[in-house]
Amino acid sequence: MKQILLTAVIVIASGAFYSNPAASRSPLTIERVSADMIIRQVQQGKSVTLRGALYYQRNGNLVTHFVYPKEYMIVANKLGETKLYDPMKNTVVQYQNFLFSTQSSQFYYFFSGKVSDMGLTRIGYVQDKTYNEAGMLVTEWKLKTPDKKAVIQRIKIVYDGQRPVYMHYEEAGGRVFRKVYYYNYQMLDTYYFPSTTTEILYDKGDSVVSKTNYTDFKLNENTAAGWFNYTIPRNAKIEQ
Repeated sequence: MKQILLTAVIVIASGAFYSNPAASRSPLTIERVSADMIIRQVQQGKSVTLRGALYYQRNGNLVTHFVYPKEYMIVANKLGETKLYDPMKNTVVQYQNFLFSTQSSQFYYFFSGKVSDMGLTRIGYVQDKTYNEAGMLVTEWKLKTPDKKAVIQRIKIVYDGQRPVYMHYEEAGGRVFRKVYYYNYQMLDTYYFPSTTTEILYDKGDSVVSKTNYTDFKLNENTAAGWFNYTIPRNAKIEQ
């Protein structure tokens, strides 16, 4: 269950906001956003459904409250510090990994106006190809400093207009090991958001498919403020 929840953290980071440049008024500064979500994950023919809500702040703090099939709290920040709390057992598991950094998420990229590179420049990639394919804009990225040991060697982003609709990640040899699809965009103030995201991870001949649906978006003062400042109880027992 914990591994599924950690995978969910990465999936949640695949959300994407960007301002509509054609909007007639200045975009709202989104300090806080909350949404209900359902994550369905399929692996080896087995399906798992997670239900909960997320609470994201512009400063990078993210609280995710899962309520089904079991209650869990996940607290993450821009430093990659992630805590998984089980309120029933009052136990917490702590992780520190760049993969879990909310500043490596598309939430951060789009709030910060980094849609043109999806944050890839910041993490050491440079664009080396741009072309049109089937009416879509395609950009391809490679490591600025070659590193044969790096898991991700190349990344492709596909845009429909200014909306990212697809990304994939390649390892050495060109094998694609991760695909992400963004769709069902909806307008939040002057921002577009893909309310459905599907991610496919390929590993050792198997694949893990995760589909996330977001609903009931709330912005700024319309959000439930208390959840954004949620803290794990100090007396929670740390699991190794």
